[in-house]
Amino acid sequence: MTKKAILLMTFGTPEGYTFEDIARFFTNIRRGVRPTDQEIQHLYDNYQKIGGSPLQEISKQQAAKLQERLQGEYTVYFANKFSSPFIPEVVKQMEQDGIEECLGLALEPHYSYYSIYGYEKFIESKTIRFHMVKDWYHNPNLLQFWENEIKKILTEDVKEDSFKVVFSAHSVPVIALEFEDPYIDQIYKNGQIIAERLGLEKHQYTHTWQSESDIGLPWMKPDVLEYLREQTEHPEHYIFIPISFISEHIEVLYDNDIECKDLCDEFGVHYHRPPMPDTHPLLVEALYETVRAHETESFTLKTHEEETLDEMLPPETSKDILEQESDIQMPEFVKKLIAKKGRENVKMPEFVKRMLEQRAKQKKQ
Repeated sequence: MTKKAILLMTFGTPEGYTFEDIARFFTNIRRGVRPTDQEIQHLYDNYQKIGGSPLQEISKQQAAKLQERLQGEYTVYFANKFSSPFIPEVVKQMEQDGIEECLGLALEPHYSYYSIYGYEKFIESKTIRFHMVKDWYHNPNLLQFWENEIKKILTEDVKEDSFKVVFSAHSVPVIALEFEDPYIDQIYKNGQIIAERLGLEKHQYTHTWQSESDIGLPWMKPDVLEYLREQTEHPEHYIFIPISFISEHIEVLYDNDIECKDLCDEFGVHYHRPPMPDTHPLLVEALYETVRAHETESFTLKTHEEETLDEMLPPETSKDILEQESDIQMPEFVKKLIAKKGRENVKMPEFVKRMLEQRAKQKKQ
């Protein structure tokens, strides 16, 4: 019988909250390049304000509850992208445990080249076949969770007062639009589905973005804080729904509960933010049903041995597009990043590389 596993993955969190703990985590996020002390201090201060992140413990509990729900059919593992236990380390443990087939499931419901695809590139094994779940934001149990929690706020707190539901999601660079990253449409669709389930009118909800970082690129707008500042009139209640996340962590506890709440206090508006799904039974059932929906998909080895062009070399030096030097150019945003951070610290997103490859092939035809 095939030994099967589920690998739950999340972004990660600092392993401690000293300045150097934060520096180590931040350096991992920057792919080994240590940020400036000023950047580290800013992140350190934010973690101090929320008293540390509960993300690691919540993620472990999610794995344990899914393991229980699956009743031994699978072994459920948990790994982080940028902190211990790291994805490659857990994959090695899975190999030692004799796992032959694994369903990879990121604890982020939407698919983006900037996020979910980023988990996949850390997975490499010559013995384990993998299938990566792309998205699961549309699972009825997850939708039901948000509907229930928003309805509770509307019934118990808002009552007959005016309100606006503010759906927000982690922003992505605007370049994602050009390369048709599915994430943006999924976020809008997710908010619309929830609004329709609640029977909200158009003026009672909006979509915003949050948690952008300074990487030298323009990000999707409106940023939630900019949106709040730009309003000439405010409802009596704002209800913030950070639908791109499923667990309490810094981007909710600080970006929403501190930054958004501070603005609401300044404007004299009531701030509301429902609890995150965390380990709620509906979330566990959503994970369970996602496993069931994908367990019959094809599983393949991920050895990273396939040949691809070096996306940072000028096009004329890549044998895939030798004759296309005048037609295929390095995107402007990559040039700007190189100018800002240096060639050795910049790697073009994988999806951009693949788009360039595709365009080169089309030019040849």
